[in-house]
Amino acid sequence: MRKIGIALLFGTFTGLLAYVSADRLLEWYRTGQLAVHKKPVLGGPGVLTYSGDPIGFTLEFDLYLFLLTMGALGVLMAFGDILREVLGPQYRVDLQPTYKFVMCSYWLLAGSLLIFAACNSGA
Repeated sequence: MRKIGIALLFGTFTGLLAYVSADRLLEWYRTGQLAVHKKPVLGGPGVLTYSGDPIGFTLEFDLYLFLLTMGALGVLMAFGDILREVLGPQYRVDLQPTYKFVMCSYWLLAGSLLIFAACNSGA
């Protein structure tokens, strides 16, 4: 029972991490501005736009994308642990191929976005 509680706590934490990151990315999609913690303004949190700072925006966007990815994978891990605990040790979920695919996709996307931003900022 203790393992299930720990897995639920871990799943809740990573789910909240994914939720906050998804909320920030959704707000960027709606407004075109990405809230950051680097540039404090007296009226509230600083915002970044792609036209104002392409590299800083891309790094912040990649951070939120990374946290969203890790949060989703953490929820999957917690779900797999709970299933293994409830159904018994013979139940195995192999998340290694999923993890490798998601991480390779993330690094490919993040790297290409950063290269694109670096090429656009020099123009």
